[in-house]
Amino acid sequence: MKRLILIMTILSSTILAQSPVNYRILDINNIRLHLNNIGGLNYSPSSEGGGYWLQLHQDSIIVFDQGPWVIGKINRRISGSYVEWFIRTSSSFSPGPIINGVPAMQSQPQDSTLYRIYKISRGDGIGNPDYRDWSKSFGAPVNIDGTPKIYGDQMLWTVYNALDANTKSRIAWNRSGDSLKVMPVEIHQLVYARKGTLPDNQDLFSNTVFEEFTIINKGDTDIDSLYFSLWADVDINTSFFPLYNEPASDTTLDLGYCWDKTGSTSYHPAVGYALLYGPSIQSTGNTAIIKGKIKNNYKNLSMTAFHGIIDDADPVPPGNPAFTTTQAWNIARGYFTDGTLKIDPTNGRPTRFTWDGDPVSNTGWILNQNTGGGAGFNMFAGPFTMTRGDTQWVMMALVPALGADYKESITMMRRKVALLRSTPYDSLAFGKMPLIVGVKENKLQFIPTSYNLYQNFPNPFNPTTTINYQLPIEGFVTIKVYDVIGRKVATLVNEKKSVGYYKINFDSSKLTSGVYIYTITANNFIQSKKMLLMK
Repeated sequence: MKRLILIMTILSSTILAQSPVNYRILDINNIRLHLNNIGGLNYSPSSEGGGYWLQLHQDSIIVFDQGPWVIGKINRRISGSYVEWFIRTSSSFSPGPIINGVPAMQSQPQDSTLYRIYKISRGDGIGNPDYRDWSKSFGAPVNIDGTPKIYGDQMLWTVYNALDANTKSRIAWNRSGDSLKVMPVEIHQLVYARKGTLPDNQDLFSNTVFEEFTIINKGDTDIDSLYFSLWADVDINTSFFPLYNEPASDTTLDLGYCWDKTGSTSYHPAVGYALLYGPSIQSTGNTAIIKGKIKNNYKNLSMTAFHGIIDDADPVPPGNPAFTTTQAWNIARGYFTDGTLKIDPTNGRPTRFTWDGDPVSNTGWILNQNTGGGAGFNMFAGPFTMTRGDTQWVMMALVPALGADYKESITMMRRKVALLRSTPYDSLAFGKMPLIVGVKENKLQFIPTSYNLYQNFPNPFNPTTTINYQLPIEGFVTIKVYDVIGRKVATLVNEKKSVGYYKINFDSSKLTSGVYIYTITANNFIQSKKMLLMK
């Protein structure tokens, strides 16, 4: 199917040039992304297109296509909008906002040039038309004085909607009577990166791209059982149609990725998408982070389902993509496309995450086979409800890594994701440090803005590992380690702690190999994570 799409895309290039679909390139660091104003990332064989990771070489594709999905129920009817391998647009979204309850391309098509991608680099001024015409009336981020608010060192911003029933890809999903209903949802997409050309082991941000999605219900009814997904077709081989892209999930890091063990080249990168902040739902005693601000009695959803795709031409589970609304609804809830329950073949237990084993340690459910050119995945967060006028926000990061072999690549990628997850939002988005509260012993002291228990590193480990945590409020803290059947094996912290960031070392010399769970309790905050001891 991908070959057909590429041929048709080339043949229809003249039509595309006249369409409201607009493309811009993020090109501030080692990753170049060719994004459009309907939610997609599209590969282009030209020197200025595609998802290239330039640290490898010019034809090193890492992502062929990507985009958001939204699927939920309106008046008990499933509705949704998607980005997937469809000719010409690859998206059922429509450019522009929803204006007075009508898609922009229907209500004000004469302003189609305003519904474009806006690209601004740090230091730009009114000489940049996108800076001068910044779409603040449509919701583009601004400073207090109304000037564009710059994220990273370069950012691309656009707005699109799921309400237009005339989009080409929406029509393509209407097969076998499985009609794709529209949604009164508007999405503001912000993609940005830090400047840099250094390799992975020297600069975390040179090989990372951040993506933020602000989702607004502009309809007159509530949307319930709503799921947000990032869909991606990951290509991590230099051949034009790579055949070695094994999808996998890491639930401890909210990470979906593809890895390459047996490709035809001498390098084997890993390419992942990390859910840094999921949609927020009410949760007594917890806190959510929304664009860097704390929201009490809410929590950010983690990845709630992962559906790996072996090939876009695969018609049956476990690795086939969703091509109908029913199939999309099934995988959003953690089932296979045909609605059957996912069973982990290594332990016989139900799961919502395909291939969530560990290729590094060769444990758990792992896909270890050749794949087609359409290999990739959907990773979901939900369900949540959006009332009329409600807004949700999601932040993700595209995180590739290249080591000496696939094991080192996966390990490096996980390390990068763990570091990103432990870095405050303002530091990721604006390059700022956390709030400075004083100087002690010539060291800056910072106030955490939320509770957090970070993933231990290294993981897997033998025999020692480090666990970091942070406290925004003084209180009594306990951190205990349990085995998989709930027996306590160690107490690492059991005392009153002041506000701050902490690091502890865990020595497992007297324990046997296996999975262990460590839990923090601080005031009303409780959080647990898994770690793997391998001797």
